[in-house]
Amino acid sequence: MAASSSSPATGTAPAKRVPRGNGHALLWARGLLGLLGGYAVAACWAAALARLLPGAKADATLVATMAAFVVYALAAIWAYAARSTLRATLGLLLAGGLGALLAWLLRGGVA
Repeated sequence: MAASSSSPATGTAPAKRVPRGNGHALLWARGLLGLLGGYAVAACWAAALARLLPGAKADATLVATMAAFVVYALAAIWAYAARSTLRATLGLLLAGGLGALLAWLLRGGVA
């Protein structure tokens, strides 16, 4: 008895077909989002941490810049790990906006 072409012999549903033309564009979008969006998030958090950390301005800036490398890596990972490109964009916008808001609130040297 031959199996039908719509479902395999095991009784499971056939795999969904994904259009091939869209995959490369989404991969490039996430790559650019990780590269440029990650840089923006890291820059915002570096500015916020430089104002937030105690000590001399030069030392706080150096530590904040080194911490921004970790933030950049995490942002790039998030760009690929999110369920959708929209969710990745919103997550990076939220993280960058929070860092920018914190840097803006601390701009007068309050901390």
